[in-house]
Amino acid sequence: MKRACFTILVLILTHHNNFAVPDVSSAAQQVLATMEWVSIPEGTFLMGSTPEEAKAAYEDAKLRSSMLEQHTFDAELPRHQVYLSTYEISRYEITNAQYRVFIEATNRPTPRGHDGEETWADETLSGDTQPVVGVTWFDAQAFAEWVGGSLPTEAQWERAARGAEGRVYPWGSVPPKARQHANFARRYNRPMPVGQFPEGESPIGVADLAGNVWEWCLDEYSPTFYQQHKDAASQNPLNLRFRDVLRARVIRGGAWDVGRAFLRSSLRFKFYPLDSTHTIGFRVVRPRPKIKK
Repeated sequence: MKRACFTILVLILTHHNNFAVPDVSSAAQQVLATMEWVSIPEGTFLMGSTPEEAKAAYEDAKLRSSMLEQHTFDAELPRHQVYLSTYEISRYEITNAQYRVFIEATNRPTPRGHDGEETWADETLSGDTQPVVGVTWFDAQAFAEWVGGSLPTEAQWERAARGAEGRVYPWGSVPPKARQHANFARRYNRPMPVGQFPEGESPIGVADLAGNVWEWCLDEYSPTFYQQHKDAASQNPLNLRFRDVLRARVIRGGAWDVGRAFLRSSLRFKFYPLDSTHTIGFRVVRPRPKIKK
């Protein structure tokens, strides 16, 4: 009887909102049963920044000694229209507890820091409800595929964070306040358990899109990618043709160890896909975006 009830629960969770999830293992089904999803309706939104917005953000970053350079803000140009099909995004970043099930089922390597140190040997990084860190882009995408999903495209991530109205931060235009909106600027000096900042959630309930940990996106990083779509609305854009181990990938959202200048939802940053660090985690979307061959 208990097994039958569990199976019904998994079916409800994996097929609600008409999103059929590919067949996954029983271990992956257990993880899916712990995940919450937020649906993003299809439609067009404005992605990126205007020159005036980028300039103002750069000037603010200089005042805060963030070490961000002009080219980082130039990569947000131009602001352009993007159409996205309906998708779901995990409400929270993937946690250590969820990732442990994955590595036990697949024999994937345990998370490692930038110098190869064992992440879970550090008690400040190993809590069950903390976001998993110390994972490469390939680790993160492997987990996402294991549960029938994918890392979000850069456009999907920004749409979840900014909404159709183009918010500066997930919660709106009010600058972030530590201990209220997000975990940043080393106020806690570690990733916090997911969902600890309800005032920092997006209006539709996606948590921790600013601060806590950077989040891997599916795309390869290109500072000029937006310029290819400046004249017409882009449909479900994705800058990933080959899983090249040498090309940097996009990371978004800022982290616990950086200042507020990094928390803007339009800010684009990068990291190399075979590297891992104690400040980068990820969340999952479904259905899987189509990757061009």
